[in-house]
Amino acid sequence: MSNNTSKGNDGYLGLEVVEKIPTPEEAFKIPKLTWGKKITLLWGSGLIALGTSIGSGEFLLGPSMSIKIGLGLLWLIPIGALLQTVFIYGWVKLVAATGETPVTTMFKIGSWAAILGALGVFLTFVWGGWAASSAAALAGGILGRMPGPGDRPLVVGIGIGLLLLTFLILSLGRRVARTLEIFNWFDLSVLFTSFIVLAIILVPIDIWSEAGRSIVSIGYIPKGVDLVLLGAWWGYIGYATAADYIIANYFKDKGFGMGSLTGYIPAIIGGKKIEMSPIGRAFRLTKENISIYNRWMRLAAEELLIIFFLGAIVGMAIPMILAYSLAYGWKVDIAWGVPLWLAYGLNRFYGAAGYWWGVIVAVLVLFKTQMGVADAIVRAFTDVFWKMDRVRNFFKNDVRWIYYITLAVILAWASVAMFTTAPVWLIVIAANMANFAAFFSVPFLIYLNYKLPKELRMHGVLVALNIIFMIMCITFFIASIGRTFGLW
Repeated sequence: MSNNTSKGNDGYLGLEVVEKIPTPEEAFKIPKLTWGKKITLLWGSGLIALGTSIGSGEFLLGPSMSIKIGLGLLWLIPIGALLQTVFIYGWVKLVAATGETPVTTMFKIGSWAAILGALGVFLTFVWGGWAASSAAALAGGILGRMPGPGDRPLVVGIGIGLLLLTFLILSLGRRVARTLEIFNWFDLSVLFTSFIVLAIILVPIDIWSEAGRSIVSIGYIPKGVDLVLLGAWWGYIGYATAADYIIANYFKDKGFGMGSLTGYIPAIIGGKKIEMSPIGRAFRLTKENISIYNRWMRLAAEELLIIFFLGAIVGMAIPMILAYSLAYGWKVDIAWGVPLWLAYGLNRFYGAAGYWWGVIVAVLVLFKTQMGVADAIVRAFTDVFWKMDRVRNFFKNDVRWIYYITLAVILAWASVAMFTTAPVWLIVIAANMANFAAFFSVPFLIYLNYKLPKELRMHGVLVALNIIFMIMCITFFIASIGRTFGLW
């Protein structure tokens, strides 16, 4: 516990009070927070969120939607990205105010709420579709074609190898979140450069015009749209709709606000044992502290808007437009909804080099997502286990034991689950579970928000946007379930 904590003096949410919230300069041990320092030191949490979000929804479901029904739903992309950004921001406000992760803060509602919060992340991400799709993409590069049933041993072997690589990468560095940041800087630089360059080269002017009209055609729903696929697609505009609360964990590990006083998850190779607190801290509500807190929140909003919001729009829209252009502008006849669609398309223009370009893009898209969702599941359950005194005592207050044991179990499960059915449909199931999380995650956020002092709460407009977000997620989920069971 920090020396400037007033013992026995309960603050908001029942937390012990710290006299002063650290400034960004104090948290990052720098004399001044310049734009350069923001990019190299501060901007990481939004980058991890964007890296995980630019995955199966953008690379598989989005292109499949555009090929089946055109670009008429592009107007939903900025709306979905904005509402997810607002939702994440609400949880980051709680993290910066308390130094607790979302699932840990849910214990303030009840143990049942925290367990439900962990299960929401688990059910959204555990189906294994990303691992199967990334394995199929790499196998396709080796084979020079989409793997068939007879290639199952190769795909399984590659898939297990990628899962082991996931464990290795997440084991390296000083802290797990920082390792994810560095990997995503590299990965996203390659992907966004590829998407933008290919879009400039291959998308005709008339299709750009059609895309522009679709962006502003708010409310348009194309005829014959598959409600199950639509629900899944909405679930992956951005990260994972109503399961996005797990993203706030990275802001806590980064050290936003009170998160700089409560610790982080260190890596097992290169990291060291730290005292990660199972409970948060409140800061005294002085004018100076509230000003520092508001500064942290401006920094969070800046990062989420520039990195996550804008990146999510580009990451979802460009692959859809590119796929639509290949199919209808260039009349490329290939299978859609498979990870090698881009490789087949580029093979027509650039031969073997184009094919491998498409393979590399597919593997980078899907492997990065696989690593991100594995980490997300593990963090959710680590938060639950770390609240248990007996568990902390058993592992001698070293959170790495819980993180890496849980990671090994999750990856072992994925090695089995990812090959039980068609990969794309595993992803569809997971995406619709992300929408299901709105039934509890938005009410939890609003309830906890009003448990904060009024100086720290979300503005009423943000609360209203979160309610709209919840209604849309639930609507898509119910429509998807109803179609699945033949109700409409």
